[in-house]
Amino acid sequence: MRTIIKRTLLCTALGMATATGAAFAEDEENGVTLGLDAGQAEARNACDNVINCESDDNAVRVSLGYQFNRMLGLEVGYSSFGTVFESNNNQGVLSQDANAWTLSATGTVPVGDRFGIYGRAGVARFDNETSSTVQGVPVSDDNETKPYFGAGVKMGLTGNFALRAEYQRYKDLANVGGVKDDVDAWSGGVVFTF
Repeated sequence: MRTIIKRTLLCTALGMATATGAAFAEDEENGVTLGLDAGQAEARNACDNVINCESDDNAVRVSLGYQFNRMLGLEVGYSSFGTVFESNNNQGVLSQDANAWTLSATGTVPVGDRFGIYGRAGVARFDNETSSTVQGVPVSDDNETKPYFGAGVKMGLTGNFALRAEYQRYKDLANVGGVKDDVDAWSGGVVFTF
């Protein structure tokens, strides 16, 4: 499933890169933005050397922001990563769900008429809800604020509607038995500008 999502996002990005047409419309240069995205999140190393383990799940994200001009924006968002770690073996039974509130700045480089490549950097206040034990030791919930970053592509279809595909990395979001792990999220979605 993860491979299919990554290939779909890559094909979308390549299609956007070759798109031509009208420029990013002037009314898209600034305004309030609403983004809705869906994809997949995966803890990078959580299942290393663990039997009967899954470290990825479907993820959804909603964001509200302000685009100051074609190149600079600010977003507040909420992401649900689903279950980023689930294991049932002789060391214990563990399930960890994660979500985060985010604040980030975005920078966009327009390419051609409708296309843009963007990056983001910010902070994520995440909550891990953990159940059960690892090797007989109860695992507690975890709440922290950590940096995160992302990069993506977007294509404006109209003056106030765009498609986007994005990769994000959340530092030390997963926490299994005291060992922290980064979470990668791939997503595709839409952005409305008002």
